[in-house]
Amino acid sequence: MLARYVEIGLAVREAFRKPELRDAFIGRLKPHRRLIAGCVPAGIQQHGMLPERAPAHGLAEISDADLAQWLVDDGRLIYGEFTQQELDNYFEAIAPWLPLHGHFIDLGSGLGKVVLSAALALPGMRCTGVELLGYRNDMAQVRLAQMLAAGVADDPAAAARVAARVRLLHQDMFATDVSDASMVYIYSTCFAPMMDRLAEKLASELPEGALVTTVTFPMQHPAFELVKQFAPPSVAWTTVFLYRRRSALDAAAPPAASFLYEQDSAAWEYAVRAAFAAYDSSLGT
Repeated sequence: MLARYVEIGLAVREAFRKPELRDAFIGRLKPHRRLIAGCVPAGIQQHGMLPERAPAHGLAEISDADLAQWLVDDGRLIYGEFTQQELDNYFEAIAPWLPLHGHFIDLGSGLGKVVLSAALALPGMRCTGVELLGYRNDMAQVRLAQMLAAGVADDPAAAARVAARVRLLHQDMFATDVSDASMVYIYSTCFAPMMDRLAEKLASELPEGALVTTVTFPMQHPAFELVKQFAPPSVAWTTVFLYRRRSALDAAAPPAASFLYEQDSAAWEYAVRAAFAAYDSSLGT
Protein backbone atom coordinates (compact mmCIF):
# COMPACT_ATOMS: atom_id res chain seq x y z
CA MET A 1 0.00 0.00 0.00
CA LEU A 2 2.75 2.44 0.94
CA ALA A 3 4.63 1.91 -2.33
CA ARG A 4 1.52 2.83 -4.32
CA TYR A 5 0.87 5.74 -1.95
CA VAL A 6 4.36 7.11 -2.63
CA GLU A 7 4.06 6.81 -6.42
CA ILE A 8 0.73 8.65 -6.59
CA GLY A 9 1.86 11.16 -3.98
CA LEU A 10 4.91 12.10 -6.02
CA ALA A 11 2.68 12.85 -9.01
CA VAL A 12 0.32 14.97 -6.88
CA ARG A 13 3.21 16.85 -5.32
CA GLU A 14 4.81 17.57 -8.70
CA ALA A 15 1.54 19.09 -9.94
CA PHE A 16 1.40 21.26 -6.81
CA ARG A 17 4.96 22.50 -7.17
CA LYS A 18 5.13 23.20 -10.91
CA PRO A 19 3.26 26.35 -12.02
CA GLU A 20 2.43 24.88 -15.43
CA LEU A 21 0.65 21.93 -13.76
CA ARG A 22 -1.30 23.83 -11.11
CA ASP A 23 -4.51 24.30 -13.06
CA ALA A 24 -4.51 20.53 -13.61
CA PHE A 25 -3.90 20.04 -9.87
CA ILE A 26 -6.97 22.14 -9.04
CA GLY A 27 -9.07 20.48 -11.72
CA ARG A 28 -8.23 16.96 -10.57
CA LEU A 29 -8.51 17.54 -6.81
CA LYS A 30 -11.52 19.86 -6.70
CA PRO A 31 -14.09 17.06 -7.23
CA HIS A 32 -12.46 15.18 -4.33
CA ARG A 33 -11.96 18.12 -1.95
CA ARG A 34 -14.20 16.54 0.70
CA LEU A 35 -11.47 13.90 1.10
CA ILE A 36 -8.79 16.45 2.00
CA ALA A 37 -8.07 17.46 5.59
CA GLY A 38 -7.50 21.17 4.95
CA CYS A 39 -6.99 22.58 1.48
CA VAL A 40 -3.78 20.81 0.40
CA PRO A 41 -3.10 17.12 1.15
CA ALA A 42 -0.80 16.79 4.13
CA GLY A 43 1.39 14.21 2.41
CA ILE A 44 2.69 16.64 -0.21
CA GLN A 45 3.51 19.38 2.27
CA GLN A 46 6.94 19.96 3.80
CA HIS A 47 6.23 17.71 6.80
CA GLY A 48 4.98 14.86 4.59
CA MET A 49 6.74 11.51 4.28
CA LEU A 50 7.29 11.47 0.52
CA PRO A 51 10.90 11.09 -0.68
CA GLU A 52 12.56 13.80 -2.72
CA ARG A 53 12.59 12.19 -6.15
CA ALA A 54 10.82 12.63 -9.46
CA PRO A 55 7.56 10.75 -10.04
CA ALA A 56 7.45 7.81 -12.42
CA HIS A 57 4.03 8.96 -13.70
CA GLY A 58 2.30 12.28 -14.15
CA LEU A 59 -0.95 13.26 -12.44
CA ALA A 60 -2.78 12.88 -15.77
CA GLU A 61 -1.93 9.16 -15.71
CA ILE A 62 -3.56 8.61 -12.30
CA SER A 63 -7.20 7.49 -12.44
CA ASP A 64 -9.85 9.34 -10.46
CA ALA A 65 -10.49 6.22 -8.38
CA ASP A 66 -6.80 5.88 -7.50
CA LEU A 67 -6.54 9.58 -6.72
CA ALA A 68 -9.57 9.45 -4.42
CA GLN A 69 -8.16 6.43 -2.59
CA TRP A 70 -4.81 8.18 -2.25
CA LEU A 71 -6.48 11.16 -0.59
CA VAL A 72 -8.24 8.86 1.88
CA ASP A 73 -4.97 7.05 2.63
CA ASP A 74 -3.19 10.39 3.02
CA GLY A 75 -5.69 11.43 5.69
CA ARG A 76 -5.11 8.17 7.55
CA LEU A 77 -1.38 8.83 7.73
CA ILE A 78 -1.76 12.15 9.55
CA TYR A 79 -0.80 11.95 13.21
CA GLY A 80 -2.77 13.76 15.87
CA GLU A 81 -3.38 13.33 19.59
CA PHE A 82 -4.67 14.97 22.74
CA THR A 83 -2.23 16.65 25.08
CA GLN A 84 -1.77 14.89 28.42
CA GLN A 85 -3.97 17.49 30.12
CA GLU A 86 -6.69 16.93 27.52
CA LEU A 87 -6.46 13.18 28.10
CA ASP A 88 -6.83 13.69 31.84
CA ASN A 89 -9.88 15.86 31.11
CA TYR A 90 -11.25 13.20 28.78
CA PHE A 91 -11.06 10.28 31.20
CA GLU A 92 -12.55 12.41 33.96
CA ALA A 93 -15.39 13.56 31.67
CA ILE A 94 -16.42 10.09 30.45
CA ALA A 95 -16.01 8.35 33.82
CA PRO A 96 -19.75 8.49 34.70
CA TRP A 97 -20.60 6.33 31.66
CA LEU A 98 -17.72 3.85 31.68
CA PRO A 99 -18.20 0.31 32.99
CA LEU A 100 -15.78 -0.89 35.66
CA HIS A 101 -14.61 -3.78 33.50
CA GLY A 102 -14.39 -4.36 29.76
CA HIS A 103 -12.28 -3.67 26.69
CA PHE A 104 -11.01 -0.22 25.63
CA ILE A 105 -9.89 -0.01 21.97
CA ASP A 106 -8.13 2.93 20.33
CA LEU A 107 -8.47 2.81 16.53
CA GLY A 108 -5.50 4.70 15.12
CA SER A 109 -3.42 4.53 18.29
CA GLY A 110 -0.26 6.16 16.92
CA LEU A 111 2.49 6.35 19.53
CA GLY A 112 0.30 4.75 22.20
CA LYS A 113 -0.39 7.72 24.47
CA VAL A 114 -4.13 7.08 24.79
CA VAL A 115 -3.80 3.31 25.27
CA LEU A 116 -1.13 3.63 27.94
CA SER A 117 -3.06 6.40 29.68
CA ALA A 118 -6.20 4.25 29.58
CA ALA A 119 -4.32 1.33 31.11
CA LEU A 120 -3.39 3.54 34.07
CA ALA A 121 -6.70 5.38 34.37
CA LEU A 122 -8.96 2.34 33.89
CA PRO A 123 -7.57 -0.52 36.01
CA GLY A 124 -10.51 -2.80 35.22
CA MET A 125 -10.15 -2.52 31.44
CA ARG A 126 -8.17 -4.45 28.88
CA CYS A 127 -6.65 -1.81 26.59
CA THR A 128 -5.83 -2.33 22.91
CA GLY A 129 -4.26 0.04 20.42
CA VAL A 130 -4.56 -0.48 16.66
CA GLU A 131 -2.12 1.37 14.39
CA LEU A 132 -1.69 1.12 10.61
CA LEU A 133 1.92 2.32 10.40
CA GLY A 134 4.57 -0.06 11.67
CA TYR A 135 7.05 2.58 12.79
CA ARG A 136 4.43 4.25 14.98
CA ASN A 137 3.47 0.94 16.52
CA ASP A 138 7.14 0.16 17.14
CA MET A 139 7.54 3.49 18.95
CA ALA A 140 4.44 2.72 21.02
CA GLN A 141 5.97 -0.63 21.99
CA VAL A 142 9.10 1.19 23.18
CA ARG A 143 6.97 3.58 25.24
CA LEU A 144 5.09 0.66 26.78
CA ALA A 145 8.36 -1.06 27.70
CA GLN A 146 9.67 2.15 29.28
CA MET A 147 6.47 2.62 31.27
CA LEU A 148 6.54 -0.96 32.52
CA ALA A 149 10.24 -0.74 33.42
CA ALA A 150 9.52 2.34 35.53
CA GLY A 151 6.61 0.53 37.17
CA VAL A 152 8.67 -2.58 37.94
CA ALA A 153 11.08 -0.45 39.95
CA ASP A 154 8.24 0.74 42.18
CA ASP A 155 5.81 -2.21 42.19
CA PRO A 156 6.64 -5.28 40.07
CA ALA A 157 3.26 -6.93 40.68
CA ALA A 158 1.33 -3.83 39.61
CA ALA A 159 3.48 -3.46 36.49
CA ALA A 160 2.81 -7.09 35.59
CA ARG A 161 -0.93 -6.53 35.92
CA VAL A 162 -0.73 -3.54 33.57
CA ALA A 163 1.36 -5.50 31.06
CA ALA A 164 -1.25 -8.27 31.01
CA ARG A 165 -3.96 -5.79 30.05
CA VAL A 166 -2.24 -3.92 27.18
CA ARG A 167 -1.95 -4.93 23.51
CA LEU A 168 -0.51 -2.81 20.71
CA LEU A 169 -1.47 -4.15 17.28
CA HIS A 170 0.08 -3.28 13.92
CA GLN A 171 -3.13 -3.59 11.93
CA ASP A 172 -5.65 -1.81 9.73
CA MET A 173 -8.51 -0.52 11.87
CA PHE A 174 -11.02 -1.81 9.34
CA ALA A 175 -9.64 -5.34 9.76
CA THR A 176 -9.77 -5.19 13.56
CA ASP A 177 -12.40 -7.18 15.45
CA VAL A 178 -14.19 -4.82 17.85
CA SER A 179 -17.05 -7.18 18.69
CA ASP A 180 -16.12 -7.38 22.39
CA ALA A 181 -15.32 -3.68 22.86
CA SER A 182 -16.88 -1.77 25.74
CA MET A 183 -15.39 1.52 24.57
CA VAL A 184 -13.92 2.56 21.22
CA TYR A 185 -11.84 5.74 21.03
CA ILE A 186 -11.11 7.40 17.67
CA TYR A 187 -9.07 10.57 17.28
CA SER A 188 -11.02 11.36 14.14
CA THR A 189 -10.02 14.97 13.40
CA CYS A 190 -8.37 13.87 10.12
CA PHE A 191 -10.77 11.00 9.41
CA ALA A 192 -13.61 12.96 7.80
CA PRO A 193 -13.58 10.90 4.57
CA MET A 194 -13.81 7.68 6.59
CA MET A 195 -16.49 8.57 9.14
CA ASP A 196 -19.32 6.88 7.26
CA ARG A 197 -17.31 3.70 6.75
CA LEU A 198 -16.18 3.68 10.39
CA ALA A 199 -19.75 4.17 11.59
CA GLU A 200 -20.94 1.25 9.45
CA LYS A 201 -18.17 -1.00 10.79
CA LEU A 202 -18.88 -0.11 14.40
CA ALA A 203 -22.65 -0.43 13.92
CA SER A 204 -22.27 -3.92 12.50
CA GLU A 205 -19.77 -5.20 15.08
CA LEU A 206 -20.21 -3.47 18.43
CA PRO A 207 -22.38 -5.05 21.12
CA GLU A 208 -25.41 -3.30 22.59
CA GLY A 209 -24.44 -0.53 24.99
CA ALA A 210 -20.86 -0.15 23.78
CA LEU A 211 -19.53 3.40 23.90
CA VAL A 212 -17.75 5.28 21.12
CA THR A 213 -15.82 8.53 21.28
CA THR A 214 -15.10 10.60 18.18
CA VAL A 215 -13.28 13.92 17.94
CA THR A 216 -14.20 16.93 15.75
CA PHE A 217 -16.56 14.94 13.50
CA PRO A 218 -19.78 13.28 14.68
CA MET A 219 -21.10 9.88 13.62
CA GLN A 220 -24.29 10.19 11.60
CA HIS A 221 -25.66 6.66 11.98
CA PRO A 222 -28.98 5.58 13.51
CA ALA A 223 -27.31 2.72 15.39
CA PHE A 224 -25.76 5.25 17.76
CA GLU A 225 -27.34 7.68 20.19
CA LEU A 226 -25.44 10.77 21.27
CA VAL A 227 -24.85 10.51 25.01
CA LYS A 228 -22.85 13.68 25.51
CA GLN A 229 -21.19 16.37 23.44
CA PHE A 230 -18.28 18.17 25.07
CA ALA A 231 -17.77 21.58 23.48
CA PRO A 232 -14.27 23.08 23.39
CA PRO A 233 -12.40 23.83 25.55
CA SER A 234 -14.21 21.84 28.26
CA VAL A 235 -12.27 18.66 27.43
CA ALA A 236 -10.04 19.47 24.48
CA TRP A 237 -9.30 22.04 21.79
CA THR A 238 -12.03 20.51 19.62
CA THR A 239 -15.46 18.96 20.14
CA VAL A 240 -15.59 15.50 21.70
CA PHE A 241 -18.62 13.27 21.05
CA LEU A 242 -19.68 10.31 23.19
CA TYR A 243 -22.08 7.74 21.69
CA ARG A 244 -23.76 4.55 22.82
CA ARG A 245 -24.66 1.60 20.56
CA ARG A 246 -28.43 1.28 20.61
CA SER A 247 -30.07 -1.99 21.60
CA ALA A 248 -32.02 -1.88 18.34
CA LEU A 249 -32.45 0.58 15.52
CA ASP A 250 -35.24 3.04 16.16
CA ALA A 251 -37.89 2.51 13.48
CA ALA A 252 -38.34 6.25 13.28
CA ALA A 253 -34.63 6.95 12.90
CA PRO A 254 -33.47 8.00 9.44
CA PRO A 255 -31.33 5.54 7.51
CA ALA A 256 -27.59 5.96 7.60
CA ALA A 257 -26.68 8.63 5.09
CA SER A 258 -23.46 9.82 3.61
CA PHE A 259 -22.19 12.64 5.79
CA LEU A 260 -19.93 14.75 3.64
CA TYR A 261 -17.63 17.50 4.88
CA GLU A 262 -17.22 19.26 1.55
CA GLN A 263 -15.58 22.64 1.47
CA ASP A 264 -17.07 25.39 -0.68
CA SER A 265 -15.56 25.10 -4.17
CA ALA A 266 -14.50 28.73 -4.56
CA ALA A 267 -13.14 28.97 -1.01
CA TRP A 268 -11.15 25.77 -1.48
CA GLU A 269 -9.60 26.99 -4.74
CA TYR A 270 -8.75 30.34 -3.17
CA ALA A 271 -6.98 28.56 -0.30
CA VAL A 272 -5.08 26.28 -2.68
CA ARG A 273 -3.86 29.21 -4.76
CA ALA A 274 -2.73 30.89 -1.55
CA ALA A 275 -0.82 27.69 -0.75
CA PHE A 276 0.83 27.86 -4.18
CA ALA A 277 1.94 31.42 -3.45
CA ALA A 278 3.25 30.46 -0.01
CA TYR A 279 5.26 27.60 -1.50
CA ASP A 280 6.75 29.88 -4.17
CA SER A 281 7.60 32.47 -1.51
CA SER A 282 9.41 29.84 0.56
CA LEU A 283 11.64 29.22 -2.47
CA GLY A 284 12.22 32.94 -3.03
CA THR A 285 10.37 32.92 -6.37
